Amino acid sequence: MDIGIFTDSYFPQVNGVVYTIDEWRKRLQEYHNMYIYYPQAEGYSPADFEYPFRSFEFKFYKGYHVAFPTDITEKSKQLDMVHIHGLFTMAMAGVYASRKHKIPRILTYHTPADDYINYITQKEPLRSTLMKSYNFWEKKLLNSCDYVTAPSKTIRDRLLGKGVKDVTVLSNGVDLEFFHYADPTNFKEKYGIESERVIGFCGRFGYEKHLEDIISFSEGFDGEIIMAGKGPAEEHYRSLAEDRDNVKILGFLSREDLREFYSTLDLFVFPSTAETQGLVALESMACGVPVVGADAMALKDTIEDGVTGFLYPQGDIKQLRCVVDKAFDERERLSRNCLRAVEKHSVKNTIKKLLDIYEQLNKS
Repeated sequence: MDIGIFTDSYFPQVNGVVYTIDEWRKRLQEYHNMYIYYPQAEGYSPADFEYPFRSFEFKFYKGYHVAFPTDITEKSKQLDMVHIHGLFTMAMAGVYASRKHKIPRILTYHTPADDYINYITQKEPLRSTLMKSYNFWEKKLLNSCDYVTAPSKTIRDRLLGKGVKDVTVLSNGVDLEFFHYADPTNFKEKYGIESERVIGFCGRFGYEKHLEDIISFSEGFDGEIIMAGKGPAEEHYRSLAEDRDNVKILGFLSREDLREFYSTLDLFVFPSTAETQGLVALESMACGVPVVGADAMALKDTIEDGVTGFLYPQGDIKQLRCVVDKAFDERERLSRNCLRAVEKHSVKNTIKKLLDIYEQLNKS
């Protein structure tokens, strides 16, 4: 089949959505022709089977681009199916192509965009109006699709509670052939990491990640804290960490460096309250590193409390200290559990299920 992926997020932007799309595309193209339709952005040139569309950077969220898709009918005429990874202009383009060519469409839900409205405004009643408008659009879009997947039970239940008719849980998946423990000696030498106790975070630096919890925790912590990534709140967090001698912000790391980054850690700390799954938590677990995370959104599914890590109320630094201490005490047991638990999230399993879904839709 010829399958078109319509996404609002793509390279050069780097986040869990882009990594997931790229990983899925690489594996799916062994079975089908995969086409990517995405917002054009400076710093990335299209490869074969990729269609960039003119876009502008969304001024409220640095790095995110809004596309103006044109000539969709001609550029999608070869497609047998549409797979939407987004909720905005490229989703609209995917719906249009699907209807124009009378082909099925599937939507994979990645981001609860209503949680990001604070980037636009925190003033009521404007915020309330925007949320109502967004929720109306989201429900209409998802219910117009032939199939909807979400990466966790928590997100599925959330969508069903908002009036979406049917949602299937499908993990984003993690590449277990790539993510595993790797000798971190060179990584430690490169970044001057010398402490026996090391905890850290990697991912997008957004306000919803609540990295202030980790920075506050650093006071009195007998060890080093390393954080890697970039994002719209990066300068804010760098400012907070400026006088913290045991906090290092490493900047963006390549995928290859990430494996050694995880392997350097004793614990991965994830204070985010806006995860639909938390791919970096799964990558950490694949390297045998337990996760301490906020008791919020899908991290309640991804982290098995007391099994692969511990949950704590975001913002409660006292409780964070308690669970970190507990995780250090039980690290060997938690690490073994992580390696077992993450197997069900193998990207191989995800692709197999996705191929079954494609086949089912193609026959309907």
